[in-house]
Amino acid sequence: MEAFNTVKFVDLLIKNWKKFALVTSVAVAISVLISSPFIMKPDYKSTFIVYPTNLMPFSKESGTEQLFQFFSSEEIKTALTKRFNLFKHYEIDTTDEKAQFKFNKHYNSNIQIKFTRYQSIEVSVTDNSPTLSKQIAEGMIEEVNILIRQRKKEKYTEYVDLFTKQLNLKKNEIDSLEAKIKFMRINYGLLDVGAQSKILSKKLVKKELNESDKTLLINLKEHSGEFTILQNRFALELDNYGKLKQSYDKNLIDFNGNLSYTTIVSYPNLPDKKNWPNRFLIVLIFTFTSLLLTGIILLFKEKRSIKGLE
Repeated sequence: MEAFNTVKFVDLLIKNWKKFALVTSVAVAISVLISSPFIMKPDYKSTFIVYPTNLMPFSKESGTEQLFQFFSSEEIKTALTKRFNLFKHYEIDTTDEKAQFKFNKHYNSNIQIKFTRYQSIEVSVTDNSPTLSKQIAEGMIEEVNILIRQRKKEKYTEYVDLFTKQLNLKKNEIDSLEAKIKFMRINYGLLDVGAQSKILSKKLVKKELNESDKTLLINLKEHSGEFTILQNRFALELDNYGKLKQSYDKNLIDFNGNLSYTTIVSYPNLPDKKNWPNRFLIVLIFTFTSLLLTGIILLFKEKRSIKGLE
């Protein structure tokens, strides 16, 4: 039975080969026309891959997750829209009440952002222009760096202001201690309590103290403790001031710096091949479908003819 059906099918093809040839020719011609650039505008895709850099983990978010959020943010969408005049490029009337909805549909369709298995971020930008797809991709990287820089500056402004206040307070405290130490040096002759005490002790044993030495000895007995405390506090506050100054300088560098927050693994490429439509695939599917439908119709007619004869 199967052999008979196969023979009948082949016989059908042979008998109707002209019809199949005609359908094939028409299907190929129509599908080629449909898939031509005049009807289906070709799309080109530019892709790049980046890792986060100079981004500190926040809470449980990794640097990659933070970077993903920046790429996906409304601020980046707005920046790219202004930079490349995307409403005009997508041929969207800004006066239309659904303009933003239509724009978001185009934007979300043309720009795809995803994580890779290696915790990097892959961004694909699709556009009718291969050059513009690459330019938008490059613009995304630049705009993300600008946005992160702005956010960092907002945060570092707080840090710089805080450290500036602390440094001023610490400096006032150091100046006050220095003034007290200077007063005791001038009025009590205290310079180095340890060294002066040794010298006076030797003179005292040898009974070689003069009036000046006796006065200094009295001053050492009365004020050496306070003088030593002041010197220790002065040294401690100088050390604290130095640590604060290091933190201040670091935050000031970050505030004024022009850091990059993306490490580019794969740069945006200039696509030289269409991403869509796949003309060969369209022609193949359309032609195969047309031939299949033709075969079904002919088989149906053949069966009806046989039943009519019976």
